[in-house]
Amino acid sequence: MERSFATSGWNADALAKILGVVFIIVGILGFIPNPLVSARGFFEVNTFHNIVHIVSGGILLASPYYNAPVITLRVFGVIYAIVTILGFISLNALASMGMAVNHPDNWLHLLLAVILLWAGFTLPAEDTDRITTAHM
Repeated sequence: MERSFATSGWNADALAKILGVVFIIVGILGFIPNPLVSARGFFEVNTFHNIVHIVSGGILLASPYYNAPVITLRVFGVIYAIVTILGFISLNALASMGMAVNHPDNWLHLLLAVILLWAGFTLPAEDTDRITTAHM
């Protein structure tokens, strides 16, 4: 029997936790001078942008423990879509809100918006193959 991606162990809980850890790591990495994610890196960030990554990561990481990974992924997907649109309209729009961004950031934000929205609307909240006494 063939299993789809959504039923292969991937679920909103797992993805929210993975993305949460990634966002926290990227937020911390943004404070360390490096060529990838920094004030002069390929992805331009500043202190505010780093804090947004860390807070977002914490919220994503915590969401499964509050039974809210699906809604969290959806809300973050919408937020990233808005940030993407604003960034493509004018980088100055985001800069005026205190967030350093550049064109590679915009493309990454678009990719994140697509992934977050896809996951929030297609993945189950938890592993449906797992049965515990709490589900009986």
